[in-house]
Amino acid sequence: METQLTAFILGRNPQISIAELQAVFPNAKFTHHNNFAVAENLPISDVDLRRLGGIIKVGEVFNHSPLFGVKPIAQHIFKKFDGVEGKQVYGVSSYGLRSNTNKTILIGIKKALKETGISSRFANKDFENLSSAQTQFEIINKHGVEILVLSNGKEYWLAETKAVQPFEEFSKRDYDKPGRDARVGMLPPKLAQILINLACGDAKNLRVYDPFCGSGTILTEAALLNHTPLGSDIDSRMVIITRQNLAAAKLQADVWIQDASAANTKKFDVVVSEGYLGPPRKSIPEEKVRDHIFRELGDVYEGFFGWVKAKRIAITLPVYCEGGVPKFFSSDVIAQRLEKLGWKRNSIYKLVYSRASQIVGREITIWNKE
Repeated sequence: METQLTAFILGRNPQISIAELQAVFPNAKFTHHNNFAVAENLPISDVDLRRLGGIIKVGEVFNHSPLFGVKPIAQHIFKKFDGVEGKQVYGVSSYGLRSNTNKTILIGIKKALKETGISSRFANKDFENLSSAQTQFEIINKHGVEILVLSNGKEYWLAETKAVQPFEEFSKRDYDKPGRDARVGMLPPKLAQILINLACGDAKNLRVYDPFCGSGTILTEAALLNHTPLGSDIDSRMVIITRQNLAAAKLQADVWIQDASAANTKKFDVVVSEGYLGPPRKSIPEEKVRDHIFRELGDVYEGFFGWVKAKRIAITLPVYCEGGVPKFFSSDVIAQRLEKLGWKRNSIYKLVYSRASQIVGREITIWNKE
């Protein structure tokens, strides 16, 4: 039986994307390099990009070899276009190869198709890789073909793109919800999905509790992932906003006012939350200020982790970055206090979600009770 190979183009934080894939598909074997991954024995029919916040594109591998050539690509595209009338559109996106690879492949394909009598054009502008939007509008919507060419320096995978992340749906949920408050942070829906997937893995229909629910992004995404959302916040105004956002999305969740350090009797399986990141900053605070902030955060989380009973906790903690490089981690201080309560981080990697210009980034931390 031939091994099924599925290719993934990872998001701008590849290490986080890989962690999500491994959590959701624990039985698959992944080979990853820079910004792509290939999974063995994972049928593409099992992959739904509406449910994977860290994946940009997914493709079905049709060729895997230690050698690279344009011929198998041209042959694959010819089979797709043979007998189809009109001008056909195709595209190529390469990862792990030289910058001029796309140009060589695109021109080679056009020449090969012309020799077979097929009229075609390529969607790549200036021979650059196709964005998700270009792939969706120029390829998928026009019944074209995009080929993903992947290499880790030792072997090559050729895949046909089958789907892209539903960027319009994510954007709508992010920017069109009625209740937003930048003062308490705005968790991207993609990151909320990643956090939920890291906490729940491949388990279905779990009770997901967010004790710092803010505007309800995690609760919304948990409901869309078919989990049961529960949420609380010490700020009654945020509870009202959360309820408004859930109602607008026609979703339901149990939401109430509560200080997270106070125990409740609600039943839940996992905890997923955006921790307090503090106010936006133009520079890294000095050491005394950092120490004070980290100690206060430690007090909050020691109070919460001290009473909560859950299979797993996934929570973001602040990390201060310099020039896009994470430098000061609040988790280094907080972890010492949580470990005394019997909690242990289940990853040795520091998963940081941030942009190059950000001073305050998010570190994704996953905790299990010993």
